[in-house]
Amino acid sequence: MRLRWTVALGAWLLATSPALALSLGTFGVTGGGLNAPNANYGCPAGSADCLAAQNELLAAPSSTATGTLTVTDVGAGTQAHLSLDIASVNFNGIPGVPNASFTNVHYDATVSVFSTASVVSQIAPGTGTVTGTLNGVPFTTPSDALNLTCAITGTTGQCGVAFGPGQFTAGGDNWLHTFALVIAQPVPEAGTAAVVLLGLAGLALSRRR
Repeated sequence: MRLRWTVALGAWLLATSPALALSLGTFGVTGGGLNAPNANYGCPAGSADCLAAQNELLAAPSSTATGTLTVTDVGAGTQAHLSLDIASVNFNGIPGVPNASFTNVHYDATVSVFSTASVVSQIAPGTGTVTGTLNGVPFTTPSDALNLTCAITGTTGQCGVAFGPGQFTAGGDNWLHTFALVIAQPVPEAGTAAVVLLGLAGLALSRRR
């Protein structure tokens, strides 16, 4: 009887505690990528207005993003770390500008966020790095990390984040790469929380004995 009560208590605590039910720890990227042509483009490096000066446009959606999003805490002033990868993505140049092909691109950034059990929202500009190959030439560049926003339900959610164009320079151009991502939190984190809760409940019962 006491064992059943302990299991029930652990399950109830896990389900009703936002910090444990969501744990805003590490989420894996399970889908999405660069899929908005009007938010993915290149422009000549140093352009005052990259949007107005764009000369390469996303050729087709790239739904091959992988990686992780890690939020270190729940509350104001916490941090989110992004580690994203795209195997390949192509941009079509306007007349007179050659096409651009990115391969094996890795995006890394840490930003300040406000987070709850259902929302992660960037509250200050973030910086990161982008590495990869552009038209066969390796590059590494610092990059802005902007507009990270996630809507989360349970242990899954959807996020948007942009890299560039301010510092994202490769091949003589500045670039804006904007992600629309699907994320999911691995089951083990919730399982670990349940084990801890059950252990605490068991200790409490042992003391009562």
